[in-house]
Amino acid sequence: MATIKANGTINGHELKDIEVVNPGDWFGKTWLIEIGGSYSSHYLVIEADSMSDAIDELADSEKHGHHIVVEDEYLGDYVEDSRHYGPSGQVLDLDHIMIHGQEGSDTPFPCMYHGDGLPSEGVKPTEFCWDEIES
Repeated sequence: MATIKANGTINGHELKDIEVVNPGDWFGKTWLIEIGGSYSSHYLVIEADSMSDAIDELADSEKHGHHIVVEDEYLGDYVEDSRHYGPSGQVLDLDHIMIHGQEGSDTPFPCMYHGDGLPSEGVKPTEFCWDEIES
């Protein structure tokens, strides 16, 4: 399966080659996830119905879930009464995560998808379809 990347703009800054976690999974309703805690942030684009659903998608991602899922050996550092849980019961650390997008819109974070088999100018997430990717 081809890797799909996204290009978009946030606060006047152009972002390029952001990995899309689940392209085509939610009708192009994209959210920009910013994972901080260092000198520079790590960005991901996730398709989901809402911000909450975007967190769930990230938590269940085999490749990227480690950014927010707390490892078993560190569970003692998270007070049980104030824990956040993922869709599969994982304990989540959401202290260094921001979600960008406009609630109630068809494309909360406007961007263009790029990748092998897609037109050079890219496609809007709402128009993306795995079946139409050129081989």
